[in-house]
Amino acid sequence: MAMEQLDLEPFASDADGNWPGGSGLPLGVLASVQAYTTDAAGRYQSRAHSPGCAHRRPYGGVDRQDDMVTIEELLGNEKFDPCSKCGGYAVRRISDAQVAYYRAAHRLHNPVQLSSSDYRRSGSWKYARTLDELSDLDTRMQEAWFSCRGQARQWRRITDRLRAELHGAAST
Repeated sequence: MAMEQLDLEPFASDADGNWPGGSGLPLGVLASVQAYTTDAAGRYQSRAHSPGCAHRRPYGGVDRQDDMVTIEELLGNEKFDPCSKCGGYAVRRISDAQVAYYRAAHRLHNPVQLSSSDYRRSGSWKYARTLDELSDLDTRMQEAWFSCRGQARQWRRITDRLRAELHGAAST
């Protein structure tokens, strides 16, 4: 188990109030990652804690009363109220494909957060190279990262939009 939580901002919709600045990327292979928390559904008055949190007394570690949910379920629950110290959950180990997708999503999330004027100031060539690399996924990578074609199309739509914005910023 990893006591850290995942940074899920890239997977929130850009209109989501709980995660401002989300990129709307599909959860893909991360949807099935298992997480442990004291209160995934927001049923209790206190905040949700991870198994390693100091606020969790009198016991530490995974307990039979903990909830085991997927990241998809955790993100879908609006009543989940995480501890500000531990993030509210801890994930089980993730596979190589999940790590690769998580890292790629964060690499793509950075240019999504920049406006056109920021592209010009920050060196658009760097982001163009990243977008080229992340938008042209081969079949093997698509199968490893996405459970359905809709998720791969969503990824491609975001990279295509970024490419168009980047080319528009470079020409002005």
